[in-house]
Amino acid sequence: DLSESSGHPLADQRVVVTGAGGQLGRLLLPAGRRSAATMIAFGSRPGPGIDVAVDLAEREAAMDALQAATPDVIIHAAACTDVDGVERDPRRGEHSNARATQNVVDATKDAGAYLIAVSTDMVFPGDGGAPYAEDAPTAPISAYGWSKLLAEQTVLEAASGFAVARTAWLYGGAGKHFPRTVLTVLRDRGEMEVVDDEFGSPTYAGDLAESLVQLAKRRGEGIFHLVNGGRASRFTLARETARVSGFDPEQVRPISTKAFLEQYPLPARRPADSTLRNLRAAALGITLRDWREAVREYVPVLAAELLPERERASVDGGM
Repeated sequence: DLSESSGHPLADQRVVVTGAGGQLGRLLLPAGRRSAATMIAFGSRPGPGIDVAVDLAEREAAMDALQAATPDVIIHAAACTDVDGVERDPRRGEHSNARATQNVVDATKDAGAYLIAVSTDMVFPGDGGAPYAEDAPTAPISAYGWSKLLAEQTVLEAASGFAVARTAWLYGGAGKHFPRTVLTVLRDRGEMEVVDDEFGSPTYAGDLAESLVQLAKRRGEGIFHLVNGGRASRFTLARETARVSGFDPEQVRPISTKAFLEQYPLPARRPADSTLRNLRAAALGITLRDWREAVREYVPVLAAELLPERERASVDGGM
């Protein structure tokens, strides 16, 4: 492990993961354990693998629970990521993203611990300037993006060596994510239309989890962009997902965002190109593989879960 020699080995460190029941949190727990850390799983509700259930936006309860955990490190992966839901009711984002993060920041300071808060590419407008480096000017175009930017500012203004780790287009694991939607629609309908003029940095949650653990070891300060390498459109990502799982990529057809929104109106605007560049983490020796490699490794696992036996045979045969 390249990092044990530099920075803080996580062996015997107490690491709290918030949002431990979510897509990223579920992968963070084993990633931390592989570094011999003692992982403490915080979730919004009780469930398998959750050590502490608490609403982080409820200040007193959150502060008490986090202090009782006596953490050395907190990786704050909890968030309300329902982009359209937050657009309809911005208070949800203010509550679950901005206010909850303020409580986590204050508890981390009280504990004398180190904090990494996970943020998003949606703090950028996406109307020029991509790929965005860590110091690029932010200007969210959605209520969700604003709630996450407020959360970021809370962390960075704490001025005690904390980190914000922005990621993008996260997929993998349980729950709803883009490759899961693509395979489900192709399985059930045989074809789909996907926008070909929205670009970003598709990121596998397992790779992000591993890189967050590496960042915790190095106690990185400030803003980091942790995304798989390269740039993709939604359409390219959907076609690659189809191809790797044994579908004909031609079953995925391109459509413009404008035409798509005329058919399926969505309340929140998405950045047209929010591709991120990892400069600062790379300078610490933390890089994530190209997005295509991650898709090629993960999607067959997803296909085996979602596709019936007859299709799985062709997937296995094609590997």
